[in-house]
Amino acid sequence: MQNHRQQNHFIPVPVAITMLLLAVSIVGSKAQSANSPAHASPFLADNGSSAGPHRVSIDIEVTDKPGHHISGLRAQDFTLFDNKRASNILDFREVDSRNSTADPVHVVIVIDMINTGFDVVAREREQLGEFFKQDGGRLAHPTSIAILTEKGIQIEKASTTDGNSLLASLNDSKSGLRMIGNSAGFYGAVDRMNWSLSQLSELAAYEATQPGRKLAFFISPGWPMFAWAGIDPTDKELNWTFNSIVELSNGLREAHLILYAIDPFELGRTNPFYYQSYLKGVPTANKAEYGDLALQVLAVQSGGTVQVTGMDIKGEINNVVRDTNAYYTLSFDVPPADRTNEFHDVHLQVDRPDTVVRTTTAYYANTQR
Repeated sequence: MQNHRQQNHFIPVPVAITMLLLAVSIVGSKAQSANSPAHASPFLADNGSSAGPHRVSIDIEVTDKPGHHISGLRAQDFTLFDNKRASNILDFREVDSRNSTADPVHVVIVIDMINTGFDVVAREREQLGEFFKQDGGRLAHPTSIAILTEKGIQIEKASTTDGNSLLASLNDSKSGLRMIGNSAGFYGAVDRMNWSLSQLSELAAYEATQPGRKLAFFISPGWPMFAWAGIDPTDKELNWTFNSIVELSNGLREAHLILYAIDPFELGRTNPFYYQSYLKGVPTANKAEYGDLALQVLAVQSGGTVQVTGMDIKGEINNVVRDTNAYYTLSFDVPPADRTNEFHDVHLQVDRPDTVVRTTTAYYANTQR
């Protein structure tokens, strides 16, 4: 692929062939996931909005530096910039999900058995067991489990606040560990990326049919980024990558699905922070790279976080689960787009010192009809 970030070397591989196969597989999976034959994509809306035909709705976390929610903010405390232009804020409100049944929040714990080794998965299960059993097995919000496997995603569609029930379900689940290991080299990595993106798309499509806000905690090192995998990409490769970025970016936001990457990092692995080179956003197809589809990149851009944990998975889940308690939501009008999938950078400022703001970082708009 094109390398507009700093690179050190390239892997000379037939990327065009492998990525074409990858694209066909993912498109096929998406088409199969769609609920209606009228839609080629499992995601909603073709105007970049879930709040109305020409409007975008976003969820916002505002915390102090230690991560505690800051309550009591008003619309006038926020300034929203759409492509560096101030935009009018509409339908602003604060949501306290602990005291409201009208605004449900659902937690999905996603266990990645495609990109994680057997020993690490075993330790993850132990940590998850401790999480599910704490507080007598009572969870703060309805929670379900999804498992990424080489045979497809296993989504437990019934959520519960009974941690003991989820632990029993986890213990009964089949291992589903991948058969293609690191020894399979580049082509094994292509398969892992293929399966991972396809199953993320399927998860987002399902959650788009569910009410409320959803937080997906991916216990995963992430899928291969192919940071150096290609020179002189074809237009087909660039367009596939860009279209995948557009669908996932808009689809996650429209589903009100925020991703959290909880990386059970082990010493000896590659740099877990390399994803930060890809956070800026992709305005056009000729700027697209495979690394822009990394789990960690999608997590930050959806308004979530990346936690490099070692093996303190229980502690990190407890940290990020605070985001389920309270948040803000607002909507704003989409300015007329000049072209299909027009990139819009979203920047939100809060008139309050020492605050951390996390929300959707971009959306893609289409020409309004």
